[in-house]
Amino acid sequence: MTKTRACRAILCLAGMTSPLWANAVPLPTNWQMLPTSQQETEKGLPSALQAPLLAKNQRSLPQVELLVALPFDQVLPVVQASLAPLGKFNAPVQRTRVAYMDHGWGNVLIARRPELKAKFIRRYRMPALQAAVEQGALLAEELPLREQRLQRDATVDAMSDKLAELQGSFASWQASAEQKHGVLGRAKSTIEVRVMQVDEALGKPATAISLSRTDDWPNPNGGIVDQLREFNVMGGGPSPRLSRRRVPEAVFTPVYDAVRTLPGAALQIGVGASDWQLPAQADARIVEPTLTAPGGNKDATAAQRLLPFGSGDYYDMRPLADGSVLLLSSYPEALWRWAPGMGDKPARLWQASADAGRAGLSVDPQGRTAWLAIQQQIVEYSLDQQRALAHPLRWAAGVRQPISGGWKWTHDMQGRPVPYDHALDGGGAIRDVLRVLQPQAMASADGEPWIYAPRFDAPRQGVVGGYPGNALVKPVRWDGPGQGFWIEDPAGLTELDGTTGRVKRVLALPRRFGKVDGNDDAGMAQWVPAPLGSAKGGWVAVGVVLMEGNRRDPGMHVLDLASGKPRYSLALPGLNALNAATASADGRLLALGGNDGGTPVLAVWNLESGQSLALNPSGSACWDLRQLHWAPQGDALIGLCGDGVARWALPGEWRSR
Repeated sequence: MTKTRACRAILCLAGMTSPLWANAVPLPTNWQMLPTSQQETEKGLPSALQAPLLAKNQRSLPQVELLVALPFDQVLPVVQASLAPLGKFNAPVQRTRVAYMDHGWGNVLIARRPELKAKFIRRYRMPALQAAVEQGALLAEELPLREQRLQRDATVDAMSDKLAELQGSFASWQASAEQKHGVLGRAKSTIEVRVMQVDEALGKPATAISLSRTDDWPNPNGGIVDQLREFNVMGGGPSPRLSRRRVPEAVFTPVYDAVRTLPGAALQIGVGASDWQLPAQADARIVEPTLTAPGGNKDATAAQRLLPFGSGDYYDMRPLADGSVLLLSSYPEALWRWAPGMGDKPARLWQASADAGRAGLSVDPQGRTAWLAIQQQIVEYSLDQQRALAHPLRWAAGVRQPISGGWKWTHDMQGRPVPYDHALDGGGAIRDVLRVLQPQAMASADGEPWIYAPRFDAPRQGVVGGYPGNALVKPVRWDGPGQGFWIEDPAGLTELDGTTGRVKRVLALPRRFGKVDGNDDAGMAQWVPAPLGSAKGGWVAVGVVLMEGNRRDPGMHVLDLASGKPRYSLALPGLNALNAATASADGRLLALGGNDGGTPVLAVWNLESGQSLALNPSGSACWDLRQLHWAPQGDALIGLCGDGVARWALPGEWRSR
C-alpha cells in the first residue's frame, strides 16, 4: 500500500471512529466539534459519512471561513499540503481585478474604505439621480438622503472597474476533490476549498480560507417502487439521492492545525466574509415609532350576523345606503345583492360569461351607486333604479395595455373605478412607471361603452428599487377633490401631480416593516390593507408591521398632511396581520381589524382626541374577518368574514357625523 493510500485509509477510519475531535485543539468560544451522537439524524446516511462536524452554537455549518494574517503565497502551500492526503486538488492560481473581489470580501473592502464608495457615488450614481429630479421622479431635497443610503450600502458589484484604486489584482486558488465510500462506491463526497488573498479588503497582508464538503448518498426511500408509490404531478416522486453540505472534522482539523501554528498567523474563524465586515454607523435621523394599542374602552355589544354563507363563497363586499350589501363571487364571477328580509339567499345581479380577470368593486360615498370593474366591462348598479347596467370597456388612443396580469383598480373621490398598472414600458429614460388612466366618457345607458384615456405615467416607480420589502408603489384610497394623487412608496408618502405624475411632495414615515434597525427605516409593510386617506380629516394612513422575534405588531401610521408629521401609530399588537381598515365619512374615526386565530379583533380610534374603543370580538357572528367597511349611514361597521357578513353597531359618539 502506498503512503498516500494509507493516509486516506487512516483518515477514513478516523471519520468512522471519531477519535480526533476529543483530542483537537480547543476552538474559540461558541465553536465546537459536534459528535455524531448530537447531530440531527439524516435518513440513510452511510456510516462512512458519519463523523464529527464543525458547529457554532451547537448548529452544524455548510462552510467555514478562516482568516490568516499572512501573505497568500505563504499560506497556500501549507493548505495544499494539509489537504493532500484527502485527494487531488488540482487547480491553477487565478488573478482577478480587485474591483471584482467576490465571496463577500468585496463588501468587506468597501465597508472599510468608505472614501472609495463616496467617490464612486459622486461620479457614477448621483448624475442619474439628478437626472431623475429633472424627470420628476425625485425631489431635489431627496438627494442627500439617497446619497446616504448608497453610502451605507456596502456592496462592490456595481463599482465594476471604474475606480483607479480597484485596478490592482488579487490571487485566489479554488479546487475540489471527490471521494467515494462503501464497497460499491455509491456514496460520494466533494471537498471544496478556496484560498483567497484579501490584502486590499483588510488593508494589510491577509488570506482567507474557505472549507466545505458536500456529501451525496442513495435515498433509501427513493427506489423505483417508492417513485411510483409517491409520485404526484406537482412535484414528482422522492429524490433517488440525498445530499448535505457540511464541514467534517477530517476536512477542517488538518487545515486548522496547519495554519494556526504558523508564526504570526493570528488565526480567526468565521462563518463567512460578513463576519469581518464593519457595521455601518447608525443613522441619527431614525426614530423608532411608538405604537398605540387600544385603551381600556370596550363596547360589549355583540355583532349581528347579517348573512351566513360557506367559506370562500364571496371575496369582496360593499354596504349600500338601504342596509343591503353587494357581494362578489369567483366561481362563477358574479355580482350579488343581499338585503334584510331576503333570508340567506342573495339575488344575482350579473354574471360574467367567461374569466373576468382582476376585479375592482367600489361604491360612491352615499352608498347609492356601485361599480364592478373587470378587464372587458364595467357593471354599474344603481340603488335608486334597482338595476345593473353593463358597459363595455374601450380604450382611447395612446393607452398601452398591461404587459401581463391586466389592470389593477383603485377609485376616485366619487367611488368610480380607476385603472392603474405597474408598467415596464414607460417612455423616456425611466421605463418603470406607475400608469394611471382616467374616464374619458362614462356611459349612462346599458350597452354604451365606458372609455378610459391616459392620465399619466409617473416615473416615481422607477427610482424606488433597492429598498427592503415590496418596492411597487401603492395608490392611496383618497376621498378628496383636487389634482393631486397620493401614493405610498418605500421612501414614504408621496404626492404626485395629478396631470403629469411628477413628484410634488414627499413626506417621511416612521418605520413600517421589520425589526429595529439603526441604519435603515425604509421599506413597505406586508400583510396590511391598502393605504387610505381622508380629505376632511387631513390625513393618510399606511400599513405597518413591526417585529420583535416571532411577534408581529400590525397597524397603521396616521400622517397629518398639513404638518407632514405622524399623528399616531396605531396597532393591534400580537396579530399576524392587519386585515382591514376603514374611515368614517367625516374623517374623525379610523377602524382597524384583524384576527386572533380566526376570532375578530376590532378597534376604532378618534383621530381628534386619540381615544379608542375596542369592539366585541363576537366570534359567533364573524369567523375570520377579511374586510371592514363603514356603513353609509355612519352608525355601524360592516365586515366580510370567512363565514358570512356581520354588523357591529357603534355607540353614539363613535358614529360618523
